[in-house]
Amino acid sequence: MSLIGDLTDTQIADVLRLFASGKKTGRLTVSSDQDQTVLRFQKGALVHAHGTGGRLAGDDAVLDLFGWKQGQLTFIPEDSAVNPNVTRGVDQLLLDGVRLGDVFHRTRQLIPSDRIVFQMAAGPEDDVPRYGIGATEWRVLRLVDSVRDVGEILESSGVPRLELLRVLLEMTEAGFLEAVEPQRELRVQAQGLFGKEHAELDDRLEGDWRRLHRFGRGVLRVEVRSVAGRSVTLAAHFRGGVGRGVHLPRTAVAELRVKEGDEVRVRPVV
Repeated sequence: MSLIGDLTDTQIADVLRLFASGKKTGRLTVSSDQDQTVLRFQKGALVHAHGTGGRLAGDDAVLDLFGWKQGQLTFIPEDSAVNPNVTRGVDQLLLDGVRLGDVFHRTRQLIPSDRIVFQMAAGPEDDVPRYGIGATEWRVLRLVDSVRDVGEILESSGVPRLELLRVLLEMTEAGFLEAVEPQRELRVQAQGLFGKEHAELDDRLEGDWRRLHRFGRGVLRVEVRSVAGRSVTLAAHFRGGVGRGVHLPRTAVAELRVKEGDEVRVRPVV
């Protein structure tokens, strides 16, 4: 593997042009402290791309690279078979990347999944330019409540996905919103035969949730959701020593169809 450059002094657009004109075949890896993306070329054509963790692939993985500010580029010449997943040619990717790549990357960093939740922030500084609120922005803003995640806002607002992501990014960067992560992945522990019909959680978790505007006075109920999507809502009880577990009534364990040690997603609800 040979190091061919660094994104602090090399533009990804120039690398793609060079590989296309030189009809390169092989694997280009772009690595930063947080991410890694692998591009595969065949005779100058960019045919396959994927990012770490499977979060991005194909055209999106290439587009995202145009927003990277740092990262090392390494290349291995090889001619191994790969299933194509890039649909656009290099010329079109260059046009789209220069035009949209930076915003695409900033959006992905802010909203890596639909489980991200937003709440009102402290607000912009006095000398920041005014931000216009239109019908689309208002349809999003009225649903921001420290509880609904991006997926739920998407479903309730009727705003197209790309428009929703644009509004959330713009309003966050303008200082009106901030992203929070109230959802926690915890391991199921079943209560005894005489356990009460509430969920028991670590009191440090309540401290974290109290920092959310909606739950400053405390958390009374939580939603517990299995990996398969089944959910129950229970009264919440907090005590020390629970750690990363959530103690559930046996009726809730049966309804969720989980067993001890399984991971579930838990979040506070109104």
